[in-house]
Amino acid sequence: MPQNPTTVPGYRNPSKQVVIAATGAPSTTRDRQTIYHLRCTLCRHDYGCNGMDIKARLCPNCQSGTPGEPLREPAPRLDFGNDSDVY
Repeated sequence: MPQNPTTVPGYRNPSKQVVIAATGAPSTTRDRQTIYHLRCTLCRHDYGCNGMDIKARLCPNCQSGTPGEPLREPAPRLDFGNDSDVY
């Protein structure tokens, strides 16, 4: 499935909101959507946004946009050693 250009890291919408990364977390506002980490290039505010809303998103800090979705720390990756030992 091709990736939507508005969800690619580095994409900047007309309101100067830039996509930093996909978080992999499910959206709390839209079914079947993922939260993306966005940053406002005007005030440097970081917040979450589902993929469908990126194009029209306004910063919740300096542009009176709706509150962002939660940004969570990614789950820790457990390292159990060399994968070549697994049969």
